[in-house]
Amino acid sequence: MLKPAYLIYAAICLALSGGLLNAQYPTNSAEPSAAIQQSRTPATKLEGFKPSAGSVVMLGYDELGSVGSPPVNVDVREARDAKGAKALGISVEVTENWYRKDQSLVDADEIPDLLKGIDTLLEVDANPTKFENLEIRCITRGELLLTAYNVSRGRTYFTIQAGRDLPVVSGRLSAKDMSKFRAMIEQAAQKISSIASGK
Repeated sequence: MLKPAYLIYAAICLALSGGLLNAQYPTNSAEPSAAIQQSRTPATKLEGFKPSAGSVVMLGYDELGSVGSPPVNVDVREARDAKGAKALGISVEVTENWYRKDQSLVDADEIPDLLKGIDTLLEVDANPTKFENLEIRCITRGELLLTAYNVSRGRTYFTIQAGRDLPVVSGRLSAKDMSKFRAMIEQAAQKISSIASGK
């Protein structure tokens, strides 16, 4: 059964990251307008990484795998320019169909809390509320939204949502899928740690 401490952590995870608590997800398949794209303030260091004009940019990345169908793809990356500016983190890309996919970027300093959030969602095995339906959510600064929902008879389902303007939501994922997703995030954390230590 979900312990009160986990509910508190989930609430803190949402509060600290400015979580979205809307019950409905956007279903409009139209692309975001140019005005929205231009006015959007970068939410992460990776998203805001803008090398100076005329400089050479290097992007290194490892593809870590995918879960679900259509797939949720994860990679770990480093962006760097010739002047020494750099950003490290992960990219999570969610595909809805051949025409619709989007990504959320997660900075390196967010990964420990993201792993804790995933652990909290995976601990959900009962509905502690008096309501028929339950959703527990964790969100990052770049609006990677993880949800555990419809807990009944010891079974919990999950979704992963990516994108900031017109987000894309994955298909229904199992606990096994979510555990695999967590393993990829852990692998990314280890890669980033090895880079930071110079190994």
